[in-house]
Amino acid sequence: MSEPDTDGGGAEAAETQYGGEPSRSRLVEVARYFLFIGIVGFGGPMVHIAMMEDDLVGEDSKEWTEGSVFMEGLAICNTLPGPASTQLGIFMGWVYAGTLGALVAGFFFMLPTFVIVVFFSWLYFAYQAAPSVEAVFYGINPVVIGLIVGACVSMTRSAFAEGRADAEIEVGADTWSIDYLLVVLLIATTLVVALLNPNPVLAFVVAGVIAVLVYRSAVVRRNATTAALWGIVGTLLAGLFVLRDRILDLLGPSVRGVIEASPIWGLALALWSNPWVQLFAFMLYTGSFIYGGGLVLIPFIEIYVVREFGWLTGREFVDGIAIGQLSPGPVVMTTAFVGYKLMLDVSGGIVAVAVLGALVATIGAFGPSFAFIVAFFPYFAKVRENELVRTALVGVNAAVIGAILGATVLLAAESFVVDEPTAPLAVGGVVFDLFTVALAAVTCALFVRGTHAAYLILGGGVLGIGVFFLV
Repeated sequence: MSEPDTDGGGAEAAETQYGGEPSRSRLVEVARYFLFIGIVGFGGPMVHIAMMEDDLVGEDSKEWTEGSVFMEGLAICNTLPGPASTQLGIFMGWVYAGTLGALVAGFFFMLPTFVIVVFFSWLYFAYQAAPSVEAVFYGINPVVIGLIVGACVSMTRSAFAEGRADAEIEVGADTWSIDYLLVVLLIATTLVVALLNPNPVLAFVVAGVIAVLVYRSAVVRRNATTAALWGIVGTLLAGLFVLRDRILDLLGPSVRGVIEASPIWGLALALWSNPWVQLFAFMLYTGSFIYGGGLVLIPFIEIYVVREFGWLTGREFVDGIAIGQLSPGPVVMTTAFVGYKLMLDVSGGIVAVAVLGALVATIGAFGPSFAFIVAFFPYFAKVRENELVRTALVGVNAAVIGAILGATVLLAAESFVVDEPTAPLAVGGVVFDLFTVALAAVTCALFVRGTHAAYLILGGGVLGIGVFFLV
């Protein structure tokens, strides 16, 4: 497994005063640049990061900061929860023009994507029942499933490279380093999420703890008392969370009545019953824990928005991911689609209220990214150098991929298992739609080989129309 750096560079960087001085000219420059990159930055986070490095750091660039500061910012943003490229943009605005620069950078970076997602959300829900729209998304839905699995293939290779080299295998023209523990964590998380649908954060914590216990067993043994104490505390807290409803029932109706009659409980229930508060609070929670990239949004949305809250159907959520993929910004902007749909239903179809819902969801989902950069960046820079933290993140990375795949299995069932498929394929009494299964598989293979996601989504829509109406 990769060892942490020992040259102290990270600690020195953490002591640097990153925030720049805002001025009218600098804020205008920040706004213009990030509006530009938000419009033309198709291709995902790696394109955004490369553009920022070329335009803002290197020779013949705007020279907003030094290369070492940029790389330190990139490393920290890859460690933080949330979309890395968006956070790096916020970081660069902060470095160049202070807190106002961070706000301006994030706002204009996300503005084009927000407008695109809201526009397509309006089109989707306004004409969702039209046969032509149904046909388009009949082809797009399995493409999105294939894209998610394809992205997980790339994420898996990167995650395994951070672990131990227990074995090496050839996958096409590439050589993969295999860590048996990470394989077990990935598969176990996939099965647990697909079968039990737990809170993803709990799965991440468990995977991180297991990685520390296995990889840093000597450190754990040297601090056995402290480790045991934290283990007991963690187990109790997890047990209280999982069994919270049963514990309230065991307390009896009188004790539960006292709790529910308290002003604090009443205030909490009143706030949570408000759909605006519920939307913002959930998105704030999601934005704080989507570690590992935008696709980690999938298990959070699937378990709560689709299954528990019922704000979207599984098919609508996958279609929302497709709309997010067609924009130049992060997949996390799918939260705007969720907010739009929820407030469209709450308001009885008032589009202006739905747009406001999309805005509230976006602010909640991306708010933590601003806080992490502006308020806590020096702290995260120091924590990142901690040996145990870095070890835990190796296990968390594998669990993140497993959580995405597990949630995708649940979503794929709605695309692949149907009552009246265009081309049926029966397996064990379950009827699959052969067209959607094949399209997802082909999409995954093409995406892994470098085909752009937007081309695949558009191609899937065209094929969907053809098969839907002609077969």
